[in-house]
Amino acid sequence: MADTGTHGHTPAPHDPEDDMPFAELDARARADAALRRIRAGSDPAKEAFDLANTMNDETVGRLTNAVRRLLRRR
Repeated sequence: MADTGTHGHTPAPHDPEDDMPFAELDARARADAALRRIRAGSDPAKEAFDLANTMNDETVGRLTNAVRRLLRRR
């Protein structure tokens, strides 16, 4: 018989992406990993905050690079 944990639920399979920093994952993988952690009991507010911050940092970085490229052309 399979180990069902302490509450009679079958433990969710562990996904290696759940342990990776958001910056190392693409947007879809980040969202999926955050949802898995929330389902496993993680704080939804923390997960949403971390996800939003990572995506915001990437957007600012892309915008900064685009402005630099534009200014180099002039």
